[in-house]
Amino acid sequence: MDRQKRVKGLPPDTTRTLARWVAGLQYADLPAAAVSAAKRQMLNTLAVAWAGTRAEDIEPLRAFFVRAGGRPEAKVWCYGDMLPATQAAFLNAMLAAALDFDSLHDRANVHSDGVVLPSVLAVADARGATGEQVITALVAGSEVMVRLGLATRNHPGWFYSSVHGVFGAAIAASKLLNLDETQTLNAMGIAMSQAAGSQQPLLERSLSKRLQTAYAARSGVEAAMLAEAGVTGPAQPLEGSSGIQALYTALDGEILLGGLGVEYEFLGMTLKKYPSCMCNHAPIEATLQLAARHGLKASDVDAITVTISPSMHRLTGAPFEPGESPQVSAQFSVRYSVASALLRGRFETADIDPAAVLNAEVLSLASRVVVHVDEAAGRFGPACVSVRTVSGAEHALRLDSPPGTPAAPLSAADLLTKAKAGFVGAVLPMSAARADALIDALNAFESCTDATALFPRQAHEPDPPLLSPHLEVYPS
Repeated sequence: MDRQKRVKGLPPDTTRTLARWVAGLQYADLPAAAVSAAKRQMLNTLAVAWAGTRAEDIEPLRAFFVRAGGRPEAKVWCYGDMLPATQAAFLNAMLAAALDFDSLHDRANVHSDGVVLPSVLAVADARGATGEQVITALVAGSEVMVRLGLATRNHPGWFYSSVHGVFGAAIAASKLLNLDETQTLNAMGIAMSQAAGSQQPLLERSLSKRLQTAYAARSGVEAAMLAEAGVTGPAQPLEGSSGIQALYTALDGEILLGGLGVEYEFLGMTLKKYPSCMCNHAPIEATLQLAARHGLKASDVDAITVTISPSMHRLTGAPFEPGESPQVSAQFSVRYSVASALLRGRFETADIDPAAVLNAEVLSLASRVVVHVDEAAGRFGPACVSVRTVSGAEHALRLDSPPGTPAAPLSAADLLTKAKAGFVGAVLPMSAARADALIDALNAFESCTDATALFPRQAHEPDPPLLSPHLEVYPS
């Protein structure tokens, strides 16, 4: 294809237009709905990151970065280690992604909160910021990242949460560093050189899946700090002849820029109900509703059939093999998800622990799940679960929209339950009182004059023993 045709979709000043909007954005410009959504998404992301401390093989990765050390600028969530802002952004983004429990903009196909919030809070820790400044930066980075996802026209296998995420992180960090239009443009240009990410780790169920958004968060913070230091970058990283549109995907300029600053696209976020790939959520919910409606137990089941869309099947429809990373394999298997939900009557973080995944009863049940593809189904639904019992009875349920989406959003009560479970269930758990205090602080975060007070700094040893019993990061 002729390169000139490939880049035709974006005006030649696209990146500068975005940089100008970001540099000029003020908290007073934000509609109330955007502020409310930002605080809700902060709570959700922090909670899943705390829960993520119990994910498979987190501790060796944390130990690696703690040993490497560096200037103590920003906190690692939950643990309290102080690391350079770039490294804290990496680790916190990894925690947010570890259980695949973080939010998703399903139409844009990006996990923006898990990239942008770690970047924002790392810079806020390192440089100081008010609640209003953090919210403004979070909205700016999330909005551009989501718009990039919505504008994407091709899906050859890039992981766009990373490809677009580095721009979202760079924009958010630039906003919090108070960079001007030209410096923000430079940060986006510098970020382009780090734009990467593939769906292959998802398809192979490898632990590196959770690192891809972490790379984006770290690189975005670094890009903004390099721009602040005077490094220049290309002025057309999105629209240039060797920019993102030319090399990665066609981008729709009208979607990317239309209504910028007036219509906030990031408001359409899905907050997940279950710690699993979004492709599994409609089948999980349908299974739980079906079992509750008919009193089904695993021992009643002769056969299970799940019908899902082609895109759902591509990521989660393969025969279930726990492999070397049982937790990730479970998160990306509709067979395991349905079997576990039917066996346990729930789908919670405990149900993707490696020991729970390798349970003989759930493995046997998963092997009896048959998956069909509905070519007419959309990205995340509808999904249909059909169960034949040993007595010969047939029960089926079709679910059009997964829970947590804009069409079926989580209630405030559901989000609070999810958040508290994440905070008190972490490796270094908060007390219930501390969790309530944090939730209250986030609800009024726009009035916070010092964002670092959200997670107070503690005395910190240069190389603390891992999980030291005296490390009380969140005293009651």
